[in-house]
Amino acid sequence: MIRISQHIREGRDAVIAERLHRGVPAINPYAPKTKRGLFWQRGAEQAREAIDQLMRIGA
Repeated sequence: MIRISQHIREGRDAVIAERLHRGVPAINPYAPKTKRGLFWQRGAEQAREAIDQLMRIGA
């Protein structure tokens, strides 16, 4: 369970750095079909949705 939340957090943090801090593009470092890759992608998608919603509210 801890590892799952770590991978979700990694994906979320990568998207936040990309979108809000103008960092490098968020690229999944894990193979896409592995559990690590799936959880990383889930965190990234959740962060993208939250940031899009935040930008719509702030506009």
